[in-house]
Amino acid sequence: MHGTIIEALPTSYFLARCSDCARPVRSEEAAPACPECGRTLRGERLFAVTRDESCDGRCMNAFGPSCSCSCGGENHGKSFGAQSTREETERAVSAYRARVARKAAERAKKQEAARARAKREFAAWSSAAPGRAELLAFLAAGPHNNDFLSDMARQAAGLNPLTERQEAAVGRCMDYARRRAQEAAQRAEEAATAGPVPTGTVVVSGEIVLAKYEDTNFGSGGRFKMLVRGEGGWRVWSTVPAALIPVIRSTTTSDLRGRLVTFTADVTVSPKDPAFGFAKRPRKAAFSA
Repeated sequence: MHGTIIEALPTSYFLARCSDCARPVRSEEAAPACPECGRTLRGERLFAVTRDESCDGRCMNAFGPSCSCSCGGENHGKSFGAQSTREETERAVSAYRARVARKAAERAKKQEAARARAKREFAAWSSAAPGRAELLAFLAAGPHNNDFLSDMARQAAGLNPLTERQEAAVGRCMDYARRRAQEAAQRAEEAATAGPVPTGTVVVSGEIVLAKYEDTNFGSGGRFKMLVRGEGGWRVWSTVPAALIPVIRSTTTSDLRGRLVTFTADVTVSPKDPAFGFAKRPRKAAFSA
């Protein structure tokens, strides 16, 4: 409405809306109950912004917290109050619900249009560079035990393209996962075809497939350990022999991976795996050519 503002005053009325029943409620209580479902609502005080214009039906059926006509809030939203007739209230509520439904349909239409636009833009991005389809399939496969990958999967699921740095980081994670899967498949194949580990006092010859430093938790430091795989596919877990310690200390344990070694030890078989053994008192050790 337009016109000259005469005064702006708070009234003793409150307007609330019940979202479950899709209806406004006018009351002199700040927390009125919905007349249909009984739920307690939170009302907004009605402010009368009085102008030099007369009231009409728009004021009686209004549901906003501000009156801007000459009634000073007396008639504002009155169709939703206890003093109105049932016919007036039903007519006003029906009109309100129709308006709510219309706005909800308009909002859903806009959201659908935005979603369709986002799909088109995301599809264009995903096909703009080779390898992105594989990257997106990797993210969608999940679940990921990595917070970064989980975040990237949610971002892609939300049709938000990845930045160049994010894309590169996911690519590195994908390459690492591929290598781990290949190594796991290779280990499974070797385990299926591995022969029994030799036991007793034997000469162990094979490839170092793992080396690491283990803390003994007894306050005396730790020890270097290694996993050696023999030609038969069996594996032996052993302390690194003393003769090899100077070599290890001059490099890193990861540098030992792939080196061939020979040593004598007392080997016992694992009760869980006949192809896995534990070596004690490793001695007479040397790297093979």
